[in-house]
Amino acid sequence: MSPEEARASVIAWSVERARVRLAAAERELEAGVPQLAADHAYYACFHLLSAIFLHEGLTLKRHSAVRSALHERLIQTGRLDRPWGGIFDRLAELRTKSVYAALFTLDPAAGRAVVDDAARLATELRRLLPPT
Repeated sequence: MSPEEARASVIAWSVERARVRLAAAERELEAGVPQLAADHAYYACFHLLSAIFLHEGLTLKRHSAVRSALHERLIQTGRLDRPWGGIFDRLAELRTKSVYAALFTLDPAAGRAVVDDAARLATELRRLLPPT
């Protein structure tokens, strides 16, 4: 497999992971666990951003690096509207709380809003990727 084919495979895998994570977020909402839904919603967008940057030849290994690249390479350049950066920042904040904060809870309505925001952001991010 050539390096280009390998990169295309990882990008396709990342897009599929995003789809799976959004579906998992919906299942967690239905199960009454909105904090886990928020975690899955974040990872859906994280995987899509990673795919975008990989497509552009940039491999990022840290969550903070993906977040910074979103703002520097997509928001500040006008490729993505500024409100999407705020949505991702909120997803990242909730993901951190979901993983590290003891007794973190999220009410169902807030969980629904987070998953809906992530789904809309995911749609915008997919537009920045070539068809797979």
